[in-house]
Amino acid sequence: MKSWNKVAGVASALCLALMHMQAQTPTTAGQSAVNSSQRQFLDRYCVTCHNERLKTGGLSLDRVDVSTPDAQPEIWEKVARKLRTGVMPPPNMLQPPKTDRQALQTWLETSLDAASAAKPNPGRTETLRRLNRTEYQNAISDLLALDIDGASLLPADESGQGFDNTIVGDLSPTLLDRYVSASQKISRLAVGRMEPSLQNDFIQLPADLTQEDHVPGLPIGTRGGVSVSHVFPQDGEYDIQIWLARDLAGSIGGLREPRPHELLVLLDREPVGTFTIQKAPGGDDTTLDKNLKLRVPVHAGPHNLGVTFVKEGSSLIETARQPTQSRFNERRHPRTAPAISQVSVTGPYAPKGAEDTPSRRRLFVCRPIGQDKEQEEKCAREILSTLVRRAYRRSVAKTDVDEPMTFYREGRAEGDFDAGIERALSAVLINPDFLFRVESDPK
Repeated sequence: MKSWNKVAGVASALCLALMHMQAQTPTTAGQSAVNSSQRQFLDRYCVTCHNERLKTGGLSLDRVDVSTPDAQPEIWEKVARKLRTGVMPPPNMLQPPKTDRQALQTWLETSLDAASAAKPNPGRTETLRRLNRTEYQNAISDLLALDIDGASLLPADESGQGFDNTIVGDLSPTLLDRYVSASQKISRLAVGRMEPSLQNDFIQLPADLTQEDHVPGLPIGTRGGVSVSHVFPQDGEYDIQIWLARDLAGSIGGLREPRPHELLVLLDREPVGTFTIQKAPGGDDTTLDKNLKLRVPVHAGPHNLGVTFVKEGSSLIETARQPTQSRFNERRHPRTAPAISQVSVTGPYAPKGAEDTPSRRRLFVCRPIGQDKEQEEKCAREILSTLVRRAYRRSVAKTDVDEPMTFYREGRAEGDFDAGIERALSAVLINPDFLFRVESDPK
C-alpha cells in the first residue's frame, strides 16, 4: 500500500510538471522564434558592416544579445531610429522587405518602452556642479536676506547650448580669488561690523540709452537715472556723488542750452536732495558735476537709492545708442538732455553700528550674554550650526561646524564677537560645500 502511494505521488508530480511544460512551451517557443528572426535580420542586412572587425559608425551587432534589448538600450535605440528613418541599410546595400523592417522596428520600440516603464531611468546631472552667478546670488539672498549684484562681484559664466548652469567642477585661481573677495564683502555687509576705514561703492550706468524716458522704480514724471537696492552696512552718514555722462570732447552731453535741468536724489522714494544743472557761463562745464554731492543720514540695511531728472517733455523716442559707434552718435544722434553716468556711495561717516537689519536677524539666531567666553562660544556654535546646515543644503555633523569655529576664534582674538562671526561666515561662503551642488544618489 505504501509503495502504491509513493508511485501515485510520483505520477502526480510528473503530471503537474508536464502540464507546466505544456503551458510554458508555446510562449518560450514563440519568443525563441522571434529572437531567431531578429537575429537572422541583423545577420543578413546589418552585420556585414557593423561587426567587431569593421565597427562602421562605431557600432557592432554581431555579438550583442538580441533577446534582451533593454540590457543595451543605447545600441537598440540607435538601430530603431535608423530603421524608422529608412537610412539603414544604405541604399546601395541589400534592402529587407518593408514588412520585416517594420516588424523589427516595432519589436525594438515595444521592448524598449516596456523596459523603460518597468524601470524608469530619468538620468542624472554631473555629481559635482558649481553654482552659476545667478544661483550664487539667489543662495546669498536666501541664506542672509541680502540682495547682492552678482555681476559686480563675479565674472560671467560660460554657457553651453544656451545654458549657463551646466558648469562642472572647474575653479580657476582667478575665479577663486573673486569668490574670496566676494565672501569678504558679503560677510561685512551681512554682519554690519564697524570698520575703521570708509567704504566706497560705485553704481555704473550703461551707456547705450538716451535716458529720455521713465525708469521703472522711480516716480512718475521723471526721466532717466537709476533705481537700485543698496545695502548700507551701518547706521551713519553717507556721501552720494553723481557723475554726468560726457561726450568725446569731455563736455557734459545734452547741455546745449542755458535752460536748467532738475536732478533728484531719492532714498526709499523720498527726496533727500535736489540739484539744478545748467550750462555754465562761457561754456566750461568740466567741473560742473563735481558739486553734485550730498551727505545724508541712513539707517543700516537695504534701501532703495534713486537718482533721476524731472521730465520736461519727450523730444525723442527712447532708443539704443551704440557705444562703439561714438562718432555716429555724436553727429547723428546727440544727447538732447543730460544723462547720469555713475553714482558713488561713500561712508559711513560717524558710524553707530548696525543693531537691526534683515541680514543680522537672519544670521544672529542668538546673542551672548555679557563678555563671558563660554557663552560666546556656545552662541557662536549655535549660529554657525544653523548657518552651515542652510549653506551646505544638507544635514551637518560636528566636524562641519568645527572648521568655521576655528575661523571664528581667529576673528574673535582680533576683535569682538561680531568680528569672529564675520570671519567664520566668510569661510563658509568659500567652502566647496556651498559653492558646489553635490547630486547624491538616493539612499
